[in-house]
Amino acid sequence: MLSGKREILALCIIVFLFSIQSAEAEPSRIIDAGEILKKIEQGQPVEYNDVIVKGDLDLSLLHNMERSAGRVSVSSPIKIANSVILGDVNISRAALEDAVDFHRTKFMSRTSMTDSWFNDTASFNTASFEDVADFSKSRFNGPAVFSSARFGQTAYFGDCMFSQSAKFVSAQFSQQAYFQRARFLKDANFKSTKFDRGAIFRAAAFGQNADFKLAQFLQAADFDSVRFQQAAGFDSANFLRDANFDHAQFSQTANFDSANFHQESYFRNSSIKNALFQDIQFDEDATFDNVRIENLSLKGSNVEKLDIRWSSIHNMAYDDSAYFLLRKNLDMRGYLDDASECEFSYRCERRAYLWGHDFGRWIFDFLAFATYGYGLRPVWPLGWSMAFILVGGLFFFLTNSVIRSKQLSEQREISGNRIIAEKEAGKVSIWESLLLATTYFTSGASNIISATTSEFVPVGRGRYVVVLLRLLGWIFFVIFLSSLTRTV
Repeated sequence: MLSGKREILALCIIVFLFSIQSAEAEPSRIIDAGEILKKIEQGQPVEYNDVIVKGDLDLSLLHNMERSAGRVSVSSPIKIANSVILGDVNISRAALEDAVDFHRTKFMSRTSMTDSWFNDTASFNTASFEDVADFSKSRFNGPAVFSSARFGQTAYFGDCMFSQSAKFVSAQFSQQAYFQRARFLKDANFKSTKFDRGAIFRAAAFGQNADFKLAQFLQAADFDSVRFQQAAGFDSANFLRDANFDHAQFSQTANFDSANFHQESYFRNSSIKNALFQDIQFDEDATFDNVRIENLSLKGSNVEKLDIRWSSIHNMAYDDSAYFLLRKNLDMRGYLDDASECEFSYRCERRAYLWGHDFGRWIFDFLAFATYGYGLRPVWPLGWSMAFILVGGLFFFLTNSVIRSKQLSEQREISGNRIIAEKEAGKVSIWESLLLATTYFTSGASNIISATTSEFVPVGRGRYVVVLLRLLGWIFFVIFLSSLTRTV
């Protein structure tokens, strides 16, 4: 009885294994491409699953079809799924009014669907193109699905327009992929897509979000003159060869967090509103000549290879390490003025941080900023000096706190037979007040307490102002020299 149960169990296992094998087997039913073309010509639905199509599927052979705007009008829904198409596929200059479904289908020969209109969903999900696949100049008015599709030879999508979402998630391009001047009006999803050869997106336009997260670019990636109207995500993308983003325009966020650039990368003459470059690895030089970045975040990134001028950055997110490394990089490249501006920006961002975390330190930090710009603005102490001299002179003049000495006013200077009388004692002029304030301010620290003999004598509150002017003059002289030595 035990042996009988074993035989039944073995038989069940064999049946199960055969069922799995049959499910994974290649399509076995063979149909002729002419049968499909006939149904299309008669306007009948085309629906095949698990078949082998022999012969060329060529719509140009249909001469009795209606035409719209010079295109063959196809009203039939077409579904050829889980199948193999042996011959060439030519659906060029066609207007496909209904859905097209080729999911899990293998195209063994050349596929040409150029200058066609897909007015409903076009699904090539998990499809396999063993030869050239050409969709140039086609218009996808419905969703276009190429997720997990595999392109064994060159793929052409140049000058295409995707009016609805375009999905190339986990697609694989074994040869060059051409998307030059393609227009994506809705979301474009290239997440985890693998480009074994060149990826050409030159002058393409993305109207909504463009997602290249985890994409693999094994050869050159060309995004020259591409326009990203919404968010562009290249986070965790891997660029093994040169990456070209020259003249690219990122109108919103450009997310390159955790991306790896193994060869040179170029962002020359580009425009980026919000640049997220956190935890990026640059193995070779990254050139940012004439770039315009409104907001930049470099937290955790390797900026040693970053070739950028500080004037290209409008605002940089506060991070101690990022600022320090960037300033060091600018200094090493000989961009001394840029390094100073980078440090000044860092100190300003740090002051804003201290406001909410350490008010005591914020006060001293603010004084360092206001008086001499953290030692990076030598003109500021001169401006303060002129302001104090002006205020002191006006105070002397308006309050009559400085008078002319009576002893000196009685002196006479005799020149030949002519006697020149000095001005009588009394109120001094505005110019004399300003001159006196300048003299006291520049007199130095040695005479802070003692007063020197002069034609003018401070009285009342003017005596305290004199001491204050001398003290401030000494302080700002030291501050001026300190900032001058750092910037010259």
